[in-house]
Amino acid sequence: MANSELAVACGRLINECLDREDGPGGGELPVIMLFGPRGSGKTTLLKEVAENAATSFSLPFVHIDCAEHPDIKVGEITAQIARRVMGHRWRQFAPVKLPRVVLGNLALSLDPGLRQEEAEQELYELIRGRRGIPDSSRTLQEIFNLLSGSVPVLPVTGPLIATMIDRIARGRRLVDLLERKGMAWYRDRLDPGGLTDLARSGAAEDGSPAAAQIICEALLEDLREGWSRKWRPRNCLVLLDNSDSPSGREFLRALVAAKAHRAAAPGPAGGDPLLVVATSRSWQDLGHHWDRPGTLKPPEDGVARHPRRLRQAGHGDWLANRANGRRDRWWYPVLLPGLSRTEVTRMRGATRGRPGRAHTGFVHALTGGHPLAVTHLLEAMAARERGESRDSARTGREARESRAVGEHGQDPYAREHGQDPHENTGEQERGQDPHESADARERGQDTGWTEQGLRALPALGRAHAQHPFRDFPHDLEDLVACSAATNLADADDAGLLSRPWRSAVDELGDQMWLVPGPGQERAPAIHPWLRRLLLRELERRHRRDGPLWDIAHQRLEALYTSREDLPRDRLSMVMHHRLARVDLTAAGRRHLREVVALLDGRFNRIDMAAWIRQYNWITSAPNRLPVTMSPDDLYGRLIQEPPDGRGDQAGQEPPDDPRDRPSPDRTGGAERLAVVRSVVVDRWFLSDPGVDPLRGRRRSVADGLRLLARYATSGRTILVNEAHRYDREDDDE
Repeated sequence: MANSELAVACGRLINECLDREDGPGGGELPVIMLFGPRGSGKTTLLKEVAENAATSFSLPFVHIDCAEHPDIKVGEITAQIARRVMGHRWRQFAPVKLPRVVLGNLALSLDPGLRQEEAEQELYELIRGRRGIPDSSRTLQEIFNLLSGSVPVLPVTGPLIATMIDRIARGRRLVDLLERKGMAWYRDRLDPGGLTDLARSGAAEDGSPAAAQIICEALLEDLREGWSRKWRPRNCLVLLDNSDSPSGREFLRALVAAKAHRAAAPGPAGGDPLLVVATSRSWQDLGHHWDRPGTLKPPEDGVARHPRRLRQAGHGDWLANRANGRRDRWWYPVLLPGLSRTEVTRMRGATRGRPGRAHTGFVHALTGGHPLAVTHLLEAMAARERGESRDSARTGREARESRAVGEHGQDPYAREHGQDPHENTGEQERGQDPHESADARERGQDTGWTEQGLRALPALGRAHAQHPFRDFPHDLEDLVACSAATNLADADDAGLLSRPWRSAVDELGDQMWLVPGPGQERAPAIHPWLRRLLLRELERRHRRDGPLWDIAHQRLEALYTSREDLPRDRLSMVMHHRLARVDLTAAGRRHLREVVALLDGRFNRIDMAAWIRQYNWITSAPNRLPVTMSPDDLYGRLIQEPPDGRGDQAGQEPPDDPRDRPSPDRTGGAERLAVVRSVVVDRWFLSDPGVDPLRGRRRSVADGLRLLARYATSGRTILVNEAHRYDREDDDE
């Protein structure tokens, strides 16, 4: 799932902050939060950054996965940072000592039940080597040894090495360093109770935010002093993966509080050289300055501040747009975007598969550029080309997960929802259809794939550890129904939510699955790939009063029919959902006739640019067409006129508007009506890569628009230019 474009952009942002010569130097550094939904490649990206950092001769860094250590304390994280920083020594740079961090961690290792005199005595005995460091504090043993400089860095692999470290004689220089710098700093920072109070508060049940903040302040002061002693070209880097785990959240809160306190303290504290880059798949509390993606709220100062996309992020941008609050000013939220089509092309080439001019367009359109979905499809394509089974294309991790499911029974999520762990969701398993057009076969020779072959690719199973449905273990039914709407506000107004609207928005937004919806209102909408999966689930669900697909779209039709305050044409919005209810039954084909009648009735009666916008909007509707039929067979069935009769549900007819009634003397008559019907079906197919993966309907849409231009009394150029747009897309391929 590696994405070189994002790796380059991330590397540029990080290097800009790390560079002490041409970058911010000794100035303030942000806490960079890389946000993205499940499967967006955050962990892979951070691993690439760590691999690049490991090759640098002048960059101390530490890489911590908080998901692997959900209960690690803030003091332990600072100790790991100290071990890494003090363990990196180069001839051209002075060694870095971190006595305040070491002393603070020693204090946190004390028995909190000791009286103050006893605690102070034990602390001095620890410093002077008369008492061994507890066996549980292995990291502390290592950094204490590094501070003394008496032995080289060794991994603590057993009691023997731990005992050796405990028995090392601590010289006068070490004792002086801890007592003079460490003790003096804590006496100035804390009350006379000092380090003993730190030990007691650190053992509190709430994790003691105050103690965590103090130990982070000690780390920042040690780093500032170490970097100020002698010139260093780079700052210090901490990579914190899965920071939305409890340990990650606690450390980041403590670190930001420490930065805020140091910045507000009297006297020239100076900027610290610590740059933190953290990843999170859920939104975190960054204060009131930054808006959570996909949510709209009136900004306090009239300026909406949405997190920057990675390619636009930079240190200067953070300085110019950060919050004014003492704590909130350190946060810098950055969004990981989806993969571009260029990046999908590069990934396709990396699979050593036959490139194919239409492959990347299909994969990108089907997944919305979501890295996990793109990777899954490309691996499935590569496996199919090699003649391998689906299981052989899995990574070792996925295979281990599958074996675990087989050994321990059904996956808990799947068991809870009555789902077989290996059942495909999202795009259903699509069987090969023997009926294939000559045009599709011709394109298949050019690309190595036929339309039916692409439609038959396996979907991501729910048992996958990164399946999006795992973010919603409870009320998936609500989200499935909401996927029929283009935004969550309309879903709520249509009665598709059984809980408060804010609850659904918060659940989706907190998991980074919200995006701004279409139209001027920009209401919150579901991420394209998650919506595609939910729509496929919507096809399968039924309620007592019928299929959930029909229920949801009928409610949305009723909503738009009754509302007078819509920013878009309400009949177009009604027909968008009317088209979604089209199927191969007679009633379904009558819905198509109603959509065609509306667009035909408005042709030459409204501005042609407006007609194009309405046509594009209506034909972007989702569909539930059978996946076992070829697109040509589907087209042939839908293009036929249905038997006479009204729709299957009373009260769902569009409002009577004289503009929409066919004129007796209209130009073209039945011939134009047939052309409108064909371009509606063609573009409806084209809008769904699951139906038209090779986008073969582009030429049909372009030809249909040119035919319509013959019947236009005005705006012919607009129709011809719109047809050229589809031609240019074909040329770009």
